[in-house]
Amino acid sequence: MSSRLGSSFDKLSVAAGVSNVGDGIVAAALPLLVASVTRDPVSVAAATLASRLPWFLFALISGALVDRMDRRRLMVITDLLRALGVGALAWGISMGDVGLVHIYLVAFGLGLAETFFDTAAEALTPALVSPDNLPAANGRLQGLEWVSGSFIGPPVGAALFAVAASLPFFVDAASFVVAALLVALIPGVFRSTRSEVTTLRSDVLSGLRWLWRQRVMRTLALMAGTTNFFTFGIVSIFVLYAQDILEVSDAVYGLLLASLGVGGLLGAVLGPRMVKRIGSGNTLRLSVAIQIIALTVFALTSNGWIAGFSMAVFGSQITSWNVVAVSLRQELTPDETRGRVAGASRMLTWGSMPLGALFGGAVASTISLRAPFFAAAAAFIAMLLLTWTVIANESIESARSATGVT
Repeated sequence: MSSRLGSSFDKLSVAAGVSNVGDGIVAAALPLLVASVTRDPVSVAAATLASRLPWFLFALISGALVDRMDRRRLMVITDLLRALGVGALAWGISMGDVGLVHIYLVAFGLGLAETFFDTAAEALTPALVSPDNLPAANGRLQGLEWVSGSFIGPPVGAALFAVAASLPFFVDAASFVVAALLVALIPGVFRSTRSEVTTLRSDVLSGLRWLWRQRVMRTLALMAGTTNFFTFGIVSIFVLYAQDILEVSDAVYGLLLASLGVGGLLGAVLGPRMVKRIGSGNTLRLSVAIQIIALTVFALTSNGWIAGFSMAVFGSQITSWNVVAVSLRQELTPDETRGRVAGASRMLTWGSMPLGALFGGAVASTISLRAPFFAAAAAFIAMLLLTWTVIANESIESARSATGVT
């Protein structure tokens, strides 16, 4: 895969892998840090809310700016800013001078930088690989994200937190610096081709209009928003679920998160192959159906082993779905509008995460820690039924023909 995708993409993928290791470390350490301060589910969920809220507030603006700036340079700058932010948090923890407000502020800042970095990375990828290789490229990026961020990072993060609460955050800061240096080594200038002078407001509106007029892409964005809403309702209280329902230690909690990464790696490998064998639409349908089964099993069990297996299955299908959806968005969107369309799509898909985090905390507090899992399974069933004809192979091929993609 390396020789087919090119050395520049290799640098991007290695940078993503390094950065995702740090993200995975903090994904385990941050909930543990918050849980060490408070046991209130809403307060724990608020950390996830703070990190995801920027996608709702700034995704449209960051997408428009990505189409105005050098995408590679923007990625370098945002990674360095993230290093400063998480490094400041680590220093505060080591000094014993960090409260919930400090944690929420840093989480918000990291999320804001992420809106620029991830949107720029998605817009940059098609410039580094051929259209035929987009599923393979996105499969690799998804695989690295899961292996680094969910398989390697969380167990390491939990173990480092047990040694010293500040240690995982210092490591994450270092990972951002290394990732920035790797992206800086990619040669070339990566500005979009723009022939007219426009305002930021018109750029934002054009991205929204393009996305809304494309039936398949609009449906995928709304599906992803629904999925992320309920998934983050689970993620936001998962540390409490693991400790109070599954009754696992902090170290085993990290291993549970790692099982999600194992599944994610499998999905990254199988996703592109499934697309070739059964088509993009059937891959999307099958992925949602399997996620429903995994969520139901996970909601019913109190056994850590069964929970870990269900998490792995769930992770594999999240990745398969993402490989298809992101590849289609890159494939069907013109280069000059990729940032804006990605920003508009991510506002819908990722902007739902903070609302989902609030939902998960509220439902867990008022009903039970199992309730968010049941709610997610029910929502996924309704979503699959409502979108069945839109995400069919035939509908996707029609969208390709309409935009001149063959």
